[in-house]
Amino acid sequence: MMMLIEYMKYLNLIIIVTVIPILAGILNVNSSEIFALNLNTNSSSGMTHSVNNETYISSNNNSSLNNYQESQTFTHGLVVKIDNVGYYFDGPSDGANGTKDAPGHYWWQDTPHHLYGLHYNIGPFGEQNWWSSDTKGNELLYLVDVIIAPWTNTTAYEFAKQGYVHYHELVKTDSGEKHPELVAWFKHVAVPASFILDKGPMQEDKHIVSAGIDYRFLNNYFIPYDPKADHGHYE
Repeated sequence: MMMLIEYMKYLNLIIIVTVIPILAGILNVNSSEIFALNLNTNSSSGMTHSVNNETYISSNNNSSLNNYQESQTFTHGLVVKIDNVGYYFDGPSDGANGTKDAPGHYWWQDTPHHLYGLHYNIGPFGEQNWWSSDTKGNELLYLVDVIIAPWTNTTAYEFAKQGYVHYHELVKTDSGEKHPELVAWFKHVAVPASFILDKGPMQEDKHIVSAGIDYRFLNNYFIPYDPKADHGHYE
């Protein structure tokens, strides 16, 4: 347990070191050129041309965790490999070739049990303003940090203290079966100075968000994970 907590603290430091160049590149992009994360930028922004459902970060950005994926590629509908079995983040099948994912999320996996994400104000199949009514329809709302780990009563509350207040289900790519033990723990770090999260899958939990960790983002950390239950929403 102590090793897990220390690992979480280490990840917090890595997040700060790693996402700064990523965020700097993203914020230099003209948001009017973005539709469903198909970005077209020049080299001065720190990003290169992207196609389909992928966003590429320049290989000139150094990362201490750049040994899992050689290219820093953020992908919607990413296949997460766990013990050589492919899983999706549960959600609509709006990725390339019908892959599933959480709406508006794009991922870069740096280790087998850790990912970084970009969360935009888009929903299933590119629907704009799906999360927030007072930001642009394709605006970057959050940076996301993900740890793949089991749900236990102790770890759930320890994770929540660090900002991992929402866990997301992992489903097999071939059968849709949920992982029997592991879930993806999401920490959402807001980018805009302020916006309202008033749409999306849990509109009853609408709230004003300020830049920094959103400790109210779709809280479900206190609900025990049951692979046989349906949580009833896509996020």
